Amino acid sequence: MRKCLAARVYVEQATISFDKPFDYAVPFDLADQICPGQRVLVPFGRANKKRQGMVVQILERDQSEIAIIKPILSILDTTPVLTDEMLKLANFMRDHTFCTYFEAIKPMLPAGINMRIIASYRYAPKADRLPVSQLDADAQTIVAYLKNSGACVKRARMLEIMGLQPDSTLPDELVKQGFLIRTDDAVRRVGDATVRMVRLHPLYDPDTAGKLTAKQRAVVEFLSDCETASVKEVCYFTGVTQAVVTTLCKKEILICYENAVYRSPHHENIKQQTLPIQLTEEQQAAYDGLLRQYEQADKGETALLYGVTGSGKTQVFLKLIDRAVEQGRGVIVMVPEIALTPQTMQIFRTRYGSDIAIFHSAMSLGQRTDEWKRIKNGDAKIAVGTRSAVFAPFSNIGLIIMDEEQEHTYKSESAPRFHARDIARFRCGYHKGLLVLASATPSVESFSLAKAG
Repeated sequence: MRKCLAARVYVEQATISFDKPFDYAVPFDLADQICPGQRVLVPFGRANKKRQGMVVQILERDQSEIAIIKPILSILDTTPVLTDEMLKLANFMRDHTFCTYFEAIKPMLPAGINMRIIASYRYAPKADRLPVSQLDADAQTIVAYLKNSGACVKRARMLEIMGLQPDSTLPDELVKQGFLIRTDDAVRRVGDATVRMVRLHPLYDPDTAGKLTAKQRAVVEFLSDCETASVKEVCYFTGVTQAVVTTLCKKEILICYENAVYRSPHHENIKQQTLPIQLTEEQQAAYDGLLRQYEQADKGETALLYGVTGSGKTQVFLKLIDRAVEQGRGVIVMVPEIALTPQTMQIFRTRYGSDIAIFHSAMSLGQRTDEWKRIKNGDAKIAVGTRSAVFAPFSNIGLIIMDEEQEHTYKSESAPRFHARDIARFRCGYHKGLLVLASATPSVESFSLAKAG
């Protein structure tokens, strides 16, 4: 007998009163693909409206129990977007900031990777037998438009063409009456950036491929040497047009595919310079104390680095970061928005080069999404940015630094209303790392706690 699985799911757009996990049946064809941390599309409520959900647990259930619960409609992520740590962090934020589970998840994911449900409408075949003449003028216009188009039309587009208000209920009323069919699809806000690549077909045989033109031979010879290249590179180095490459793909001499690339916020190449750090006696004493806490952090430690402006706190940071990176652990460096100047970024980029990922409000959605992906894929070891950097998806955090920790910009003023310091403490506790709060004018709370040990 096949085992039956159920997924425990938190749904989007829940209110505090019913913000709890709901059990959904996992279809047999999705059983091998689903796991906690993935987003799914589920029917919710009496109307079974499609909503986005986050899987937090997979359970085994009897056939009789599975038969009475609604099934998951589809899985939206091929791999989990949230780790076990992030799922626990969402519960922590939900309990401490009085927000819903999905509101807690929202800042953990870059805006570009968030999904939105888009409604589309099409003409219902059975509507031919319904009395269209009894509808009002606007309803008749919508039905006639969709019947003539013969395709699904997105809600926003249709309302714009018809001159209706964005909150119009007319399309859904026509669905209830049987004139239209509604479809809800989950769509990412920002897609992945890709480059069109080509390579020789593995079954390509020069003896049986037939006669090639001089330009086609030039492309084949070029790819024989370099194995794979982008279409633009092929055209540049061989002097041919894209039509030549397309023809070779149609002849199955080449294979064309899309390769994901990162949209980097670094606009110019900077020569990396890893110079030894020379500390003064006071800086060395501070570093030694912090290093002891870092290496003995069995449950996560927090320290306050108190030093006037210009005392060299950054030099102490950099030496601590070097130690954490040497051990293969992730590092998060947070600064207030006002402190994230080009000079600050220059220091980190010159020392660590492509090992850093940057997060701040001046970046595009695509750039922020790709920086998040670089960390998740292990291509970046250090996250530098404002409040949102505290959620960088490292799998093993060794060090979190909050510079100018007293600044109000570390507090979120919209739901979830968290303080980045609390999130950093939770993450350091989970990973057994060190949180360093630094300031020339620390907050009264941090100063008092530091004095108390």
